[in-house]
Order: sequence, then C-alpha cells, then structure tokens
Amino acid sequence: MNKPGVFAVFLLITMSVTATAEKYAGEFMYLGVGGRPLAMGNAYLAADGDIFSAYYNPAGLTRIIGHQATFMHSETFGSLLNHDYLAYATAKYDGVAAISMYRLGGGGIFVTEEYNGIFRVKSEESHADYVFSFAYGRKHSTKLDWGAAAKIIYRKIIDDDAQGIGLDAGVRYRIRDNLTAAAVAQDLTGTILSYSTSTKEVVNPTLKLGLGYSRPFGNFKATLLTDAEIKFEGREQSAQFSQSWISGDTHLGAEISYKDVAAVRIGSDIGNLTTGVGIKFSRFILDLALLDNSDLDTSYRGSLVVSW
Repeated sequence: MNKPGVFAVFLLITMSVTATAEKYAGEFMYLGVGGRPLAMGNAYLAADGDIFSAYYNPAGLTRIIGHQATFMHSETFGSLLNHDYLAYATAKYDGVAAISMYRLGGGGIFVTEEYNGIFRVKSEESHADYVFSFAYGRKHSTKLDWGAAAKIIYRKIIDDDAQGIGLDAGVRYRIRDNLTAAAVAQDLTGTILSYSTSTKEVVNPTLKLGLGYSRPFGNFKATLLTDAEIKFEGREQSAQFSQSWISGDTHLGAEISYKDVAAVRIGSDIGNLTTGVGIKFSRFILDLALLDNSDLDTSYRGSLVVSW
C-alpha cells in the first residue's frame, strides 16, 4: 500500500480530533472480532451465542455452558493495523458473565520538523485504541434473552490520550425453533471520549437489528444470518444506504457445518466479500477468515476458542 493510502486509512480509523471527526469517532470499534463472525460478514447478532457475543450481542452469552475463552490476532489492511481480541466467559449468577479486551493499533504516523526551510521526517510514531469490557447475559424466559455490556475506552495517539465509558444493550428472541430475531443498542447513552488536550468526541448511539435461521440436513446444518446497522450521523457518502441524517449498512453470512466439527462460511461485510473455515477438535475451535476489500489489501484473521 502506498504512503497516501496508509495515511488515509489511519485518518479513517483513528480520526484525530476535528470538527468533522465526531461522526466517525467510534470507527475503531466496528471492525468485528472472531474468525467465525468475520467469515460470515460480521453478521452475528442472532447467532447461536458463544464467547464472541460479548462483542456483538451480550444477550447471546446465555448459550454458553461452563467456561469459554478466546484469542484473536490479525494484521489487517496489508499489516497496517494490528487487531487483537482476548475474552473469557463463565456461567455465573443465574446468567453468563464475560470480560474482554479489544485492541487496534499500529504505526505509520510520521512526525515532521523544519530544517533549513525544508520539512523532513523527525520520527515515526504509533497509535493504539483499547476497549475493556464487562458483559452479562441472562435468560428472561424460554424465548427471550437479554444482556448488557459496560466498556472502558483508552486511546493513545503519539503524545495525546483519551478515555471514555460506554454502554451496550441487546436482546435475542426465539420466534420459533429455527428462527431468531435480535436487536442491539450500541453506545446506548452516547460515549464521550475526553482527550488530554481538553477536547471531546462523542460516539453516537447505533441501532443494530438481526435475524438468524438454521436448519439441519442429516449430518449437515445450514445457518443464515443477516444484520443491519442504523446510524444517526449523516453518513451520506460512506454508508450503503442513507436518507438525510439516517444511514444504514448491511451484513450477510452463511455457514454449512458437518457434525458440528467442520464448517465453511461466506458473507458480505458492507458489500465486501468474506470467506472462511472452521474446525473443532476436542475442546478447541480454530476459525480462519478472509476479508476481500476493493480499496484496501486483503485481511486474514484467525481465532482460537477453548471450552471447558
């Protein structure tokens, strides 16, 4: 990727504080986590829940029995960004509790100085965003699950830093045995990022709606998932659909699994093709995902889940 491309992606992800940056202030939190969800186009609100529900929809945590832990690492967009996720969930207090750490960081920030009338690169600096989350999911009835997640955000860009606190809430409703609906309010009350420079950014609330359908065929099982993100930031130029200050993006995913041991997946993440595979051995699940982006380099992401 050339240097202008590197700089453009950095601006998109980190969004240093300007008057127009606020509508993209939470962009770093939207990349998704986990080999399985990413291979299915980031459509995961209504999926049969696992440890990744702590990120997508905390109501899905109720499907976990015992303990689960996961680790994900990827170098995205031509190794421009390092993307990591670490989480642990356990059945506690009549529900399931989870803690997680999400990190997005990298280098490529060039600091310049003037020397004899010529600007030259003084140093290359790095940036990093961290999200520490505590999530809890609980069954309300045989059909309805609910969940919430509180998160602490820390951002470091060269010599500046920022902190923020946010709240997500979600529900899952089983319409019938093979059909589930879901809804999530992300950054429910608006998440304020307070910078060391005394400036502030607001991550506006996002409404997410999802449907999930699954059906067994002998030793095989087919799963279809679809999510829609509705934002209220006036993203006329960057969203798939927009009307005035309301915009929408879509996520689609499909999976065929065999005896709950091996799976192949395909999806569409805001119009970008995603594919992947998964394999289960003993208590471990290894998932790999590939994201094809028409404007940026292809990204490969993998995750490992262990249950006990």
